[in-house]
This record gives sequence, C-alpha cells and structure tokens, in this order.
Amino acid sequence: MMSRRGAYWLLAISLFLFCACGSQEQAKNGDERDFSPEILRDNTLLQAFVAAHPGQAVLKYAQADLSGDGRDDLVVIYSENQDRNRMCVIRAEGEQSIESNSVPAPVSDQTIRFKDIDAKAPLEFIAQGRKGAVVGYAIFRLEDDVLVDLFGEGFENCC
Repeated sequence: MMSRRGAYWLLAISLFLFCACGSQEQAKNGDERDFSPEILRDNTLLQAFVAAHPGQAVLKYAQADLSGDGRDDLVVIYSENQDRNRMCVIRAEGEQSIESNSVPAPVSDQTIRFKDIDAKAPLEFIAQGRKGAVVGYAIFRLEDDVLVDLFGEGFENCC
C-alpha cells in the first residue's frame, strides 16, 4: 500500500504533468475551428482565401505563426469538389496575402495541430483525417511559401 507521502507526491506530479501538457496543447491547438461565415468580418487572411477561391467551401482552418515572422498564418482545408479536399497556407506580407501551394487534404474528420517538432522556426503542423475507413496523417512545414510534407502515414489514402 502507498504511504500518504507517496500519494501526495504522485498527485503533485500528476497535476504538474496535466497542467504543463494541457497548457501547451491548448496554446498550440486552440485556434483550430470549423468554418463559420461570422469569422469573415474579422479575419483578413480568411477573407483573402475566400476571395481567391469563390465557390470552394472552407471546411476547417487554424492560425499560428508558421513562417516565423511574428504574425499568424492561416492553414485552410477546403472542398475542391464533392470527393476531393485541398489544403493551403495563407500568410500576410505587408498589405498582400501570399498563398502557398495546395496539397491534398483528408475527406472527413480533418484536424490541424501545431507542433514545434524540431524546436526551431518555422513551426510544423500535423494534418490528419480520413476517407471512409482509411485514416492518415502528415507533418508539414512552410518553406519559402511552399508546403513541404515532412513525414506521414496513410495520408495519401485519406485524401
């Protein structure tokens, strides 16, 4: 049986890990959202995407500084047609919006998670989702306005 002192230590360590890990995840993943039209009036990057892609529905978006310039960039997953989704990054440069290349994106259950994998800029992100029963993910980095797929598993089959 565990002593009272051991139980307190276990509780303290558990609370520390919960708070430390929880706060990092919340800070890095707190911006992922499903699209709602109300956000357009306040989000100039999303406005730029919608203007450049009329008729293509935004499914999911998330914001973080991917380029390392101190300003949030926008990751957008959008519907290209009924059976195919795409993903790109929109970033601001002065008064202009710069769009990265687009890459295939999961058909359903899409998530975007920011993760500083190598502890240096630029910030990486993980996109995951599924197509039918096939689940996949990929880790991306924005390099010179190009989305680079660093690593993944099953991502090509869920898009």
